[in-house]
Amino acid sequence: MKQFRRDSGPGNSQWGLDMLRAEVARLGALIDAPAADLVAFEPDDAGRPYVLVDADGAYHWLVAEGGEIREDRTTTSRDELLYWSFDATTYAMAGASATRNPVEGQEFRVTIWLKQFELLRALDPGWEQRRRRELADHVADLPPLP
Repeated sequence: MKQFRRDSGPGNSQWGLDMLRAEVARLGALIDAPAADLVAFEPDDAGRPYVLVDADGAYHWLVAEGGEIREDRTTTSRDELLYWSFDATTYAMAGASATRNPVEGQEFRVTIWLKQFELLRALDPGWEQRRRRELADHVADLPPLP
């Protein structure tokens, strides 16, 4: 079986999309991600992220709700697309986990972030570090995180 190359560039062929779907499923299985939390490959109007590939082979990571596109990120990098997808997946999973298992004395958002870091680290340690940097850059009142 040919090994999936994460950053092999645009993939507007059916084979490329099938390989991407398989990689999303494989990574999702590593963290027991519910299918509903994984990125979709067909349009969804309920706020679930989905992926389309344009005629030039660029990936579009979209979120649509109420008939409107709320977010449209574009890349030619499969690794970037996978990061965006699993950033969303792990955040949803971490939120559900934090709701079920609150940590006394810890802010809810910190509980979410720590669980998300754990899940991202299981997929790619670089993704965890990237998420930590993004939080540090965008959250003004970010508490110290272990």
